[in-house]
Amino acid sequence: MTGIRKIAREAGVSPASVSRVLSNDSSFSVSKQTRARIKEVAAKYNYHPHLNRAVTPPITPRSILVLTTHSLETEAHDPYFIQVHDGIIQEASKQNIQIKAFVRFPNKAFQFTDAQKYDGVIVAGVFTQEFYANLAKNNPHIVLIDDYRYLPAYDIIRNSYFEATQIVLDQLLENGLNKIAFIGGNIHPMNNNGETTDSYQDIRARAYLMWTKLHNISPLITLNGWTPKDGFDSMNTLLKDNFQAALIASDQLTIGAYRALKQHQLKVPQDLQIISYNDSDIAEYLVPSLSSINPASLSMGKIAVQRLVHCLNNPNEIPIHINLPAKATWRESSEINLN
Repeated sequence: MTGIRKIAREAGVSPASVSRVLSNDSSFSVSKQTRARIKEVAAKYNYHPHLNRAVTPPITPRSILVLTTHSLETEAHDPYFIQVHDGIIQEASKQNIQIKAFVRFPNKAFQFTDAQKYDGVIVAGVFTQEFYANLAKNNPHIVLIDDYRYLPAYDIIRNSYFEATQIVLDQLLENGLNKIAFIGGNIHPMNNNGETTDSYQDIRARAYLMWTKLHNISPLITLNGWTPKDGFDSMNTLLKDNFQAALIASDQLTIGAYRALKQHQLKVPQDLQIISYNDSDIAEYLVPSLSSINPASLSMGKIAVQRLVHCLNNPNEIPIHINLPAKATWRESSEINLN
């Protein structure tokens, strides 16, 4: 039977820290990285905090393997991925499914034959199509999260960033803003060794470019990367042109963009309106508070587990692709009249 002390040893923390994290003690201060590590170890052993013991497994317990491109450091800086991760863990616990392994990539030690040990596999992040094909040869029960390519062989859970982007752009246009820039990055699929040199256009950038073409508006776009520094550099580049608003592909990118605007002594929203994506905790506390498109990231993780269970129970059904709704939360960084 797994107890708090075993989880504490493996997570490299004290038993008290494990207890307070798993009991959701809001007064306990701990880094997001440490919190995520404790939850991973607890999920690995199917530890049930309310009963203070491992949940008794069913007679024929099901187990899943979770593969992700998100490092602990990435999750610590981007709550979007933490929410997806937490959704997987919560739903697996609810359905008494054991997460036997949580493998982060790049991971040169991973063998595709390892997937044969599990009932199913959930993949969070974007891998190469060759990676998916090799994985499916060893375990056909796969659900993908956050891959926007057309992959008819797999179940995929996504959010509706494409539709939400075009709705927000329409709202900006209705409010008299027709010079709108976009800051984002391209997607680089992962394999065992790390990111490949291949890339494809992010769904948010694709929606922006299609919208500008539809409205005969010249696009103003930079696709440098996904860090705050990339946001800083991209905004500095864009400020050589005149525009009224910027759509920025993540809250993390916006942190850098805000700094660039401050250095140029430009005020938000008086000089430039800003709308971001992910609606993380920092969006509400930036100054001015940040309008941001809120994805259903927690539900994405939960539904991925639900869909995997359904596939295991109904192996002959065709794969389906599910788009979950995303909507904008309007705050001080934009002056939008929705009436």
